Amino acid sequence: MSAVNLDLGKYGITDVKEIVYNPSYEKLFEEETKPGLEGFEKGVVTEYGAVNVMTGEFTGRSPKDKYIVVDDVSRDTIWWTSPKAPNDNKPTTPEVWADLKALTTKQLSGKRLFVIDAFCGTNADTRLKVR
Repeated sequence: MSAVNLDLGKYGITDVKEIVYNPSYEKLFEEETKPGLEGFEKGVVTEYGAVNVMTGEFTGRSPKDKYIVVDDVSRDTIWWTSPKAPNDNKPTTPEVWADLKALTTKQLSGKRLFVIDAFCGTNADTRLKVR
């Protein structure tokens, strides 16, 4: 088991079939356009050489779908949405978060996964690691 696989195990993701770790653009292109790709929408190479994937009507995350777990820390430190001051910071419970996390880890377990370690932000002293 690789160090990356062990790391995913601490998040509850288990029995990973294969990890494609920090793939190159060429590898991603190859994977997305494989002739025998099944179970996913296949990428099509456009006239300009980019990969286009028709994913349907609902893609990505809506900016309005922002939920934060209400706990002892967040309760008084988040600017929650209200009729007087509307915003996208909607509350959710620890139980809902736990259910969503369990569903997500179940969906990711037992599969071939692509893992990319990157950064959010450009300044080395303030950027965040993202996996």
